[in-house]
This record gives sequence, structure tokens and C-alpha cells, in this order.
Amino acid sequence: MGDKSCNRCGKRGLTWDQDFHSKTGKWKLENHKTVNGKWCNKPKEIEMGRKSDYDICELCIESDFGKCKAGEKEEHIKKYHPDGRTMSNLDWHMEMGMRHMYLKHYRNDVNYHRYKHLDKGSNK
Repeated sequence: MGDKSCNRCGKRGLTWDQDFHSKTGKWKLENHKTVNGKWCNKPKEIEMGRKSDYDICELCIESDFGKCKAGEKEEHIKKYHPDGRTMSNLDWHMEMGMRHMYLKHYRNDVNYHRYKHLDKGSNK
């Protein structure tokens, strides 16, 4: 039995997870369960799904976006591609309200001409 206590659930008598430290160089308390039987400090797993669970939008092919859940592709196209044009990473960043970013990182983007007037470093 150790002398450490968990800050999250308050369980006492824990020890440091030495194996975790040897792999990552960071310290954490050993895995332990709470009173309801769930793991206290185990990171939550994110399920990405299988490739068959989502469709990729053809109009987002030049970007890192455009994964649609199965059956939601038509809604995505109506919302983001009403005029049928292809969206790039720069378009997505502007659509999501990330206008505070400097556009100098996107000068080679195919749609940079649409946002050039917003670039603080551009020659107007």
C-alpha cells in the first residue's frame, strides 16, 4: 500500500504508476476504480468509427474536412456547398470563425484571393 491519495476521487493508499513513467516520463497514480466501479484516471477512449460509418464529401477533397456521418452528406452539401464550389482548408478556417489567424500561412491556398483583403501582411 502506498501513501498517495487521488485528487479526483479521494481514494487513499495509492502508489505511483512506475510503468507509465518509464514510457512517458510523466507521473500518475496507479489505475484504480471509484465506488461506482469505473476507472478513475483511465483516459476516455474516442471511437472514430469504421470507414463505412461515414462518407467523404467530394467537394472537400482538397481539405482536411468533409467527413460526414452516413446519411448526412446531403445536408453537409446544402449547408457548406450551396453554389457547388470546392472548399479548401482556408475556406473551412474562415467558415469556423478563425479569422484572427494570419493568412500568411495560406498564401499558397487556391482560394487565398477571396480573403487576401483580410491579410494584415498583404500588399493591398
